[in-house]
Amino acid sequence: MIPLLLRIRIRRKSHRGVSLWLPLFLFWLIALPFLIALLPLVLIAALILWPSGKGKPILCAYLMIFRLIGCLSGLKIDIRSVDNTIYINLI
Repeated sequence: MIPLLLRIRIRRKSHRGVSLWLPLFLFWLIALPFLIALLPLVLIAALILWPSGKGKPILCAYLMIFRLIGCLSGLKIDIRSVDNTIYINLI
């Protein structure tokens, strides 16, 4: 499943901190038509480059983009220093 929300939390010892919730589903609504429109160009490039052996990696790379986006859901990044803490969560 693709991540739909991005949560960023920044805390400082001397300050209160900031917490942001960003809706990623709006980004996916914009990005999906571009990826679908790019598909015929990728297929044409793969067909042209297939005899040289570079067509298969192009097709695999295009498919791996969708797999990478699907695997991002649940990603958690926690960065800590002496004074600051940054927490990023893809939900």
